[in-house]
Amino acid sequence: MTQSQDSPPNPETVEEKVWTPETFSPPWDSNPIHFLEISLNFPYSSQEWDGIFEGLMNLLAHEDKRVWKRAIERLIHALEMEGSQRSVVDDYQPSPTEKRLESIFEAVTSQMQHEIDFLAIFCFTIESLAKNTPFKDAPYNSLVLAWLDQLASSEEYPALIQEEILAAQIFFGAYDATWQAVGETLLKWLDHSNVNLRACAAHQIGEFCREAFFCQEDIWEWKNGKHHQPDAQAVAGLPSLETMMQLIRDKEIERPGIAGAFFEVIPKEGFNAREWVFNVLEDSPAPEPRIPYFPYNLAYKAYAMSTEDADAVRRLVDIGRADIARTAVTDVCCKFENREQLLIELGFTDELETIRIASWDLAYEYHYLHPRGAALGYVELIDELPEVDLFLLFSKSKEKESPYAVVIYPKGRKQKLSRDVAQKWVDRIFPPEVRGELRYDLPPMIRDPWYKRGYVRYHLSVEDKDCDRMDNATIGYRSELPWNPKEFL
Repeated sequence: MTQSQDSPPNPETVEEKVWTPETFSPPWDSNPIHFLEISLNFPYSSQEWDGIFEGLMNLLAHEDKRVWKRAIERLIHALEMEGSQRSVVDDYQPSPTEKRLESIFEAVTSQMQHEIDFLAIFCFTIESLAKNTPFKDAPYNSLVLAWLDQLASSEEYPALIQEEILAAQIFFGAYDATWQAVGETLLKWLDHSNVNLRACAAHQIGEFCREAFFCQEDIWEWKNGKHHQPDAQAVAGLPSLETMMQLIRDKEIERPGIAGAFFEVIPKEGFNAREWVFNVLEDSPAPEPRIPYFPYNLAYKAYAMSTEDADAVRRLVDIGRADIARTAVTDVCCKFENREQLLIELGFTDELETIRIASWDLAYEYHYLHPRGAALGYVELIDELPEVDLFLLFSKSKEKESPYAVVIYPKGRKQKLSRDVAQKWVDRIFPPEVRGELRYDLPPMIRDPWYKRGYVRYHLSVEDKDCDRMDNATIGYRSELPWNPKEFL
């Protein structure tokens, strides 16, 4: 049966495509980028899987980093799905893992000399597959290590690539035997100029510290999907955790990029973990280097420890990390205790981006004009109107610009805004001829009305879409055409 492109899909046809590989084919066409969007949850035939892997591997050579990073993610997902799919084809056999990986390794090897982080990004992505419990018996880790050993034995790669190969070997556990065998070497690598190498060394040292902790507690843990009984012989001669933490702190201050990798894995019992993180950040250079193997660096850990905690946020400001404090306060979806006061304090820091975001959040949520944000032109209050106050928000990215948003409040901070008044002022300063036609091309999860040049959002006081009372209304303007709400007052 032929179905027109715009007609709704027939449910029976869709079900047939899900379970019958012969009737479902990937969208083979002239645009290779489409391989990034192919669903991997269908029971393809063996030939179709071959085509998908080939198409994705070809994208590893793409000049856009976003494309080849996404291609790596899809390749790893395809490895997982091909081996676990259910198929109604009697003779279906997934390609052996070793064969698939051999082809992928060849493609990665050919590209890793063109982008310094290519190997690290690939190894970080595939390592997550090796640790997933349903695939713990698949030989991913050993196959990757064998490939890395082969690369390391070659003399054709320059020193910088050899360093990246060594970092990957450490990351996959090539130096996890015993502390007596590898400890001195790992400690030496903490001073290496290659940030990925020294971060992986720090992480492996943290693994030894974790092993020692569980030996002292005489308990086993889950590790890589299996029961792991710590081996006291493996950590014989390892300095105390306190000693290693002081060493890592000193090394981080001297040359940043290792503390986050170390802290990620060490046990957090027996000491004030948050205070250690803050102490390191207080004295170490900022920002931390970006490390593909450990994307959640020490700054991120400080942020995670500080959300909805006023004392922690003030501590971050005191140590000169207003950037982290700002994120901890603004990247939340609730009005926790003292949040307004924290935003006011952040607005008086010396960092312009912190002042902007703090001033905007105060205008968006608290009906408050921050004097520093107003002085710098990030916010403006129009309070001479009879029924409402208008907050205009500016990014100050250029000399003359339209407001990024306008927030409409009722008079008085304790008052509520009626729907009629809100609609009246929205229509007045953002009339149909300015906002344009209503858009119908957006995903269904976007519930606010979007127009050609922006959106309107009503912040209701209660969880009731028919409620007549609201906290405020926001107009978000998204157009290059100039708009000045003051012209409509």
